[in-house]
Amino acid sequence: MKRLSLHIVGAVAVAVAGVSAWAQGCETRDEIPAQSRTASESAAKLVFDQASRGDVNSLKANAIPSLQANFTGISGAVNDNKAAFASGSAQLRTSFLLDTGDKPSQDGRFYCGVFGGGGQTANSAEFDIPGLPAGRYAIVIQDFIGNKGPYALTTIFQELGGWKLAGFYVRPESALGHDGIWFLDRARDYKAKGQNHNAWFYYVTSWDLLAPVTFMDSGLLSKISQESGAIQPKDVPSGTPVTYSANGKSYSITEMTVQHLDTLDLSVKYSVPTTSDFVKTQTDARELANSLAAQYPELKDAFNKIWVHAIDAHGGDVPGLLNLKK
Repeated sequence: MKRLSLHIVGAVAVAVAGVSAWAQGCETRDEIPAQSRTASESAAKLVFDQASRGDVNSLKANAIPSLQANFTGISGAVNDNKAAFASGSAQLRTSFLLDTGDKPSQDGRFYCGVFGGGGQTANSAEFDIPGLPAGRYAIVIQDFIGNKGPYALTTIFQELGGWKLAGFYVRPESALGHDGIWFLDRARDYKAKGQNHNAWFYYVTSWDLLAPVTFMDSGLLSKISQESGAIQPKDVPSGTPVTYSANGKSYSITEMTVQHLDTLDLSVKYSVPTTSDFVKTQTDARELANSLAAQYPELKDAFNKIWVHAIDAHGGDVPGLLNLKK
């Protein structure tokens, strides 16, 4: 994710290799010529219908060649969300038309709509997708209600004698019955109380639920990033491990994320040389969970559990669990 770091358990995002764009070639839905808008949005509706039927073969047949050669990710996304697709009907949210021109910009940045002196406005958007080959691309965002709540389906099409599928992204828009605005309100409440760890994690969750794709920015997403930037805790990893000392030990924490399956939990991962001694490793993981809860008692207000995972270089994973709601 470009601005905030979060991995939501159960979210699916499948990127097509080499998607990108540049600043001077983006039209919002109101600006797209009627013929192109109708054709690309019809193609997006067809993709949703095919995904609802689990018709992976038809999706692949109408994809760009490079995507056809590596369609596993999209097949997995369709199968993983089979129940959600089958129980929903899509509603168009919006669409954009991206044109790289003859020489695509290396940064792959598109600015869509009107930007004010303060940056993003209510109807503007920014896409950052480096490496896109020269061409015209349509991005269509649809919303649907699945078996576990609302979802966003974002499809990318490249114009190649018709609109061919070039990207397919499914993302949940709620967590445990709450949408991104609910998490944003809670984040602001925690920030006002000085509970910066809780505020940060709820801002991250809000951003993730409100962003249809991670390479898009909007007025609201930009505001969330700005509000959260000043309070990001230094002991929460953001791309690089963080050293945490407790109980006379030093832990290399690689990830702290929000997990929402049955309850809203905090998931922590740290590196260990080996997980061969399961009992000792699990004890260490539990000690780290207890230390975090003791240092940051505010976590009890925001989460039900802390899951600490000791991860070794071979993928060994030993979890330690602390229930915060005893």
